[in-house]
Amino acid sequence: MSPLFFLTRLDAIDDPLAAKASQLGFTVLRAPLFATEAGRDAPTLGKRLSNLGHGIAIAWTSRRAAEVLANALPKARPHLAGVPLYALGEESAMPVRRAGFSPITPGESTGAAGFARFILGRASQERVGFVLFMSGDRSLPDLPDGLKAGGIEVHSLEIYRTRFLDADVKGLSTWLTNGDPVAVAFFSPSGVTALERLLGDPERAMLHDRAVAVARGSTTAQALETRGYRNVFHPNGAGTFESVAREALLATSGGRR
Repeated sequence: MSPLFFLTRLDAIDDPLAAKASQLGFTVLRAPLFATEAGRDAPTLGKRLSNLGHGIAIAWTSRRAAEVLANALPKARPHLAGVPLYALGEESAMPVRRAGFSPITPGESTGAAGFARFILGRASQERVGFVLFMSGDRSLPDLPDGLKAGGIEVHSLEIYRTRFLDADVKGLSTWLTNGDPVAVAFFSPSGVTALERLLGDPERAMLHDRAVAVARGSTTAQALETRGYRNVFHPNGAGTFESVAREALLATSGGRR
């Protein structure tokens, strides 16, 4: 069979990448592995944003958080003058940009720990002593821990929750069992967990050992490596996810263009 490219979400933003994989001869399968819903702090987010004091910044690491934030920001606009908005990358910044705001991003793939260093490097200039972290119920502590270690106070707001879905991954299991080439794109540590729970032990072991895993960022790459994935691709420095994904696809297909 042709090589398989499996994307661990169903999102229109991935259409160009899916099309590129098809051009390279891949069968493309996409599955929504989890859904998000309002977190415990979502109902009061607008009020909180309208009562920010001096020296406070807002930071987030996921597009899911940005989508919730983007809905609350416009009403709070008069109260946000001088409040820095920090996003991990362009994908996570996009919903807030569309809402008419200008979040600051590192401009390269840094991971959450590097993102913390980026904010710390700007904190004195922008007079930031306190960060509101827009989080989910499964968000990792890398960003708040890094900020706290650098002397910045952090308060996390759970504005979304993740609910795993019983998605159909039989196609992926079939490719793994047949021994055909497989590449899998992961976009968050939650996506890694969501897929692993749907596979049996034999398929999970084959995924770790033989599949080419493409991670959206270094935090996701670390989650994959911790679980024992042997072939992990992820952006470094100014490299983009799209360019790394194409490199991974070529590696999976043996360089066939």
